[in-house]
Amino acid sequence: MIDRLVTLHTHVGTWGWRLLTLHLLWLLHTVRGGVVLGVFPATAAVHEVLRHDLMSDDIAERRGLRAEFDAAWRANLRTANVLGYALTLLWAVLLVERQLLAGAGSGLAGAAGSLLWFAAVFLAVVSAQVWPLAAHYDEAAVLHLRRAATLVLARPVIALGTASAGGVILAAYYLVPGLVPVLGVAAPALATTFCLRRSGILPTPATPHGRTAAPHDLTKESTV
Repeated sequence: MIDRLVTLHTHVGTWGWRLLTLHLLWLLHTVRGGVVLGVFPATAAVHEVLRHDLMSDDIAERRGLRAEFDAAWRANLRTANVLGYALTLLWAVLLVERQLLAGAGSGLAGAAGSLLWFAAVFLAVVSAQVWPLAAHYDEAAVLHLRRAATLVLARPVIALGTASAGGVILAAYYLVPGLVPVLGVAAPALATTFCLRRSGILPTPATPHGRTAAPHDLTKESTV
């Protein structure tokens, strides 16, 4: 019993330190890109590192986190910005539509308002899937969006479960704001990545039992 408790505390401590370090690296690389060009590649890098962590037998054995994060940030510099600003544009369109709808008549606002809420929920769930998927597949930004939208339509239970996992972390942030500067983007990213991987819809590179996945096992998939 004591051994299990020690193992649990060690595991939690390892993951806690990992998430804190990832959050600090996310902040550093966001500023490095002047925020505007840095925030989305940094977000993509967080998801990519966490994907590798979850595919490994023991994250305590994984070294070179900063170098790995930096390489992922550089590799995703273009695609992640296109993807991030495409999502930003879609959210901006919804916001503008909501403002226009607020000034419309009550009859139009009733029907269109329901449709707008549905679109917002759909986009929120898509947004929760797209970054873990982008970390797994080596594709163009538009294909990441299409894959995420297809997942939401074809596997709504999995998609909603993944989005809810991230939502629980965000709710915890609201209740305990002090968690935000400590865990930041990393904790929601871990929750969504973990749920999506456990769903079984992502192909997992085969590795011998008891061995940490080698670097060549961790490359992105180019096809489904």
